[in-house]
Amino acid sequence: MITLEEIKSSNELTIAIVVKKDYKKEGVNFVSKSEYPLQLAVSSYKAGHKINDHLHQKREITINNIQEVVYFKSGEALVSLFGEDKKLVRTLKLSAGDVVFFVNGGHGFKMSKDTTIIEVKQGPYFGKDLDKVIIE
Repeated sequence: MITLEEIKSSNELTIAIVVKKDYKKEGVNFVSKSEYPLQLAVSSYKAGHKINDHLHQKREITINNIQEVVYFKSGEALVSLFGEDKKLVRTLKLSAGDVVFFVNGGHGFKMSKDTTIIEVKQGPYFGKDLDKVIIE
């Protein structure tokens, strides 16, 4: 079973990174590229490991590409992934415990069960009319 997958469009642009609930690798593991404006890591630690108390440095960052991470807390959905040309690249089934990092292109969801998701993206969110381009 594939537990970590990078999904690319026909022109090799990364559309999404999928982290299935069974993915596990010791230590800090960034699955995103360092140049992405949003970073995603999946980290595993042994009992007793300590991460030092800390703050993050403040810095000004210019973001040209809005990216989003969605964690499936419960349920199940079919997730459609689109290239920047709005053409369907792939549809996959994600369920409780899975994470998808939308890097480029577009996406959509069709819930096949009652589903709760947690979304993280750069803000502020101005509402669907100002932030989204609908793919038809």
